[in-house]
Amino acid sequence: MNTRSCLIAIALMFGFTNNALAEQYDIDSETGFRMERYRAPVPESVPGGTTISTEEAKTLLSDAVFIDVLPPVGLGADPLEGHWLISEPRYTVEGAIWLPEVGRGFLSDEHQDFFERNLKRLSNDNPETKFVFFCTADCWQSWNASKRASQLGYKNIYWYPSGTDGWQESGNALTPVLPVNFLTDTTPPLFPPAAAVFLVDQSGNETAIGSIRFSTNDENTFGIKVEIEGDVFSDQFLSMRPFNCITDPKEWYCYLQYPYELNNTISSADLTDLEYQLLFVLKSPSEFGIDAWNGLYFKLALAQPQVIVGTALSGDLNVLQSPPEPNTRPIDLGEFIDESSARRFPKLIIRPK
Repeated sequence: MNTRSCLIAIALMFGFTNNALAEQYDIDSETGFRMERYRAPVPESVPGGTTISTEEAKTLLSDAVFIDVLPPVGLGADPLEGHWLISEPRYTVEGAIWLPEVGRGFLSDEHQDFFERNLKRLSNDNPETKFVFFCTADCWQSWNASKRASQLGYKNIYWYPSGTDGWQESGNALTPVLPVNFLTDTTPPLFPPAAAVFLVDQSGNETAIGSIRFSTNDENTFGIKVEIEGDVFSDQFLSMRPFNCITDPKEWYCYLQYPYELNNTISSADLTDLEYQLLFVLKSPSEFGIDAWNGLYFKLALAQPQVIVGTALSGDLNVLQSPPEPNTRPIDLGEFIDESSARRFPKLIIRPK
């Protein structure tokens, strides 16, 4: 740290917010908070907190509460139900809690109460709890929130100024998150209780093909129950087996039910069990039988909270003719290719009912 940075750190540490160094950062002389233009270069320290790097943040993942304070894009919290009306998804450090609007320089009584009661809840009213505050890089709202938490009496405050930008630039994955309800202090689940499944054609038209029920197993995993059905399917008897197929003059989509036991468990980072229950075999109408060589596998991703999108990959599903070893997943996606541009249904989408 150079001499100038040391002086800034000392000034901020002791609250000398009305001196020239503090004024350079547009810190309000009365409150000690940054009041506007929150996306701007930040100091190297925060009063009452410890500045940490990405590597240091990683070491705190298991024993600290990570709080993302990025303000959402949207209309704010619904005054009657408390859920946030957001128009853009947020991707954050896995396991982080999203508390919007608590990093502004001035908080209304309602927002101050929202901040205080959630810190109390997340810490089990223990002032020694470790909190890590962040948003994006060059984000004064995380600086404000860190200082505010320290003023509330929390002893172990860590400020991560690189935020999700630095986290991702260091090769770490981000995960979708929903903000804590403004009235109930609950976080909506990443997966809805019930969802509908649609195939999406090249023009963006959707065809309903079934439904999924999600249940919460624990903090990070969810159970699934998949039903693929609907009037769009017709019963076909192909190669001595019954299939449900979506017929078309050019290409048939025949549902291939995975024939072996699954845990039926997914997480935001692993949707494989769900992918295995959305397998199809393509067939030309002129062909007499059906061949799993023409398999279709939808590679899924959580595009935003409660919305899953899949991309069609083509490959050989004949590997399913033989039972796999217990607790293994036999389909090798390294042998599949993206031919979605040539498919009638290049995409699949799963969203709340």
